[in-house]
Amino acid sequence: MLNADFAHVSPEVIAGNVYDGNLYISYSGGNGAAFDAGSAIASTGVTGLTAVLQKGTLENGMGNIVYKLTGTPSASGVAVFNVSFGGQTVTVNITVAETPVVNTLFWGFFDDSGTPMSFYDGFGKKPSMAMMFDAWTVTGNKDFPVQFCRNADAGGYVPHITWEPMLGLAELMSGKYDDDIRKYGEAMAAFGKPIVVRFAHEFNGDWYPWSIFNEELVPAATYVQGFRYVHDKIKATGATNVYWTWAPNNANGNNNPQTLDAYYPGDEYVDIIGMDGYNFGTSQSWSKWQSFGEVFTNVYSWITQNHPDKPIVICEMGTSSTGGDKAAWITDMFVQLETNFPKIKAFVWFNIDKETNWLFNQTETSTNAFKAALSNPRVVTDRTFGGILK
Repeated sequence: MLNADFAHVSPEVIAGNVYDGNLYISYSGGNGAAFDAGSAIASTGVTGLTAVLQKGTLENGMGNIVYKLTGTPSASGVAVFNVSFGGQTVTVNITVAETPVVNTLFWGFFDDSGTPMSFYDGFGKKPSMAMMFDAWTVTGNKDFPVQFCRNADAGGYVPHITWEPMLGLAELMSGKYDDDIRKYGEAMAAFGKPIVVRFAHEFNGDWYPWSIFNEELVPAATYVQGFRYVHDKIKATGATNVYWTWAPNNANGNNNPQTLDAYYPGDEYVDIIGMDGYNFGTSQSWSKWQSFGEVFTNVYSWITQNHPDKPIVICEMGTSSTGGDKAAWITDMFVQLETNFPKIKAFVWFNIDKETNWLFNQTETSTNAFKAALSNPRVVTDRTFGGILK
C-alpha cells in the first residue's frame, strides 16, 4: 500500500533552480517482487518537473519506491504528481521553496569622452546604468537631456542624470526658473521609463555652489529646502518615473562642518542613497593611496545605521594607478563589495582621465582584473536593479 503522506524529496526543490534528485514514496506490505522503470510523469500545480519510476524490488514489509525527479520548477508552491503503482493511484504533493534572495550587484559607467556607450558591453557583463552630468547655469541650456536618455534606454541601461544647480540654490528657488523646471519634469514624464536623478550631489563638500557659494557656507537647511523645492515641482508634472538620489561625498574637504543628518531631505523625498568616493593614490599633493574600504567605510556605516531600508548606490568612484596597483585595487573592491559592503546594490565607475587616470581599462592588467570580477555570478545585468526601479 502506497502512503503519499510520507513522500519526500532529496535534496530540497527550489523555484527556478535546475533540479536533479529523488522522490521517495513509502509503502507497506511489500512482497519481494521486482518491478521495471516507469514512464515520465509531469507535475501539475507548479510545473516544470518530471518524475520517472526507477527499477527496483518491493522489499518484504515496508520500504520506499524511488522516482528520479528532474527539471526546473516554474515557481514556488506545490508540485503535484498523480502516481500509479501496483494498481493504486495516489496524489503526491511536493513543496517547492522560494528562490533565495541573492545579494546581486549591478554596475554602470560615466564617460563623456565620446566613446560609444556600446563599448561598455564588451567586458563580459553588460552594464545596467549610464550616467551623465547636467549643469544648470543662469544663462545655460536647461532642456531635459532626452537624447541621452533615449540612447541609454536603447543600450539597455537605466539613465542616471546628475543634476547640478550651478546657479546656486537661492537663485534656483527664486521663481525665475519654475517654468524650466516644469518643462524638465514634463519631458521626464513623457520619457516614461525609470530615470535616476541625483540632485545637487556631494553637498557635504566644499567645492560646489550648493555647499560653498561666493566663499560662504550654504546652510544645510537651504539645501534641504532646495532639494524639496525641485522634487515637488517635478512630481507635480506627473514624473513619477523619477528615482531621487541623495548622494554625499565620502569626505567633506575639511571646510564644511555640517552633519549629514542636517542635509537629509526626508524619507519621502529620497528613493536611493548614493555616495561618491575615489582613491586618488599619490596623484595629488594632499592625497595618499587608500583601499576601497578606506574610501567608503565611514560613509557606508553612517548610511546603513541611519537609513537601513534605503537602497545604496555608489554614484561615482574610481582609483588612480599612481602610488599603487590599480588591478589589485579593483580585485579587492569586488571582494569588499561582497563581504563588507553587502547593502550596496550598484556602482558607477567614473571612466575618464581627469584629475588622474581613472580608467578601469587603463592597462591590460587592470582591464583583465575588471573582467574577472564581473564574471562573478553575483554581478548581473538588470536596469531595474532587481526590481528597485519599477
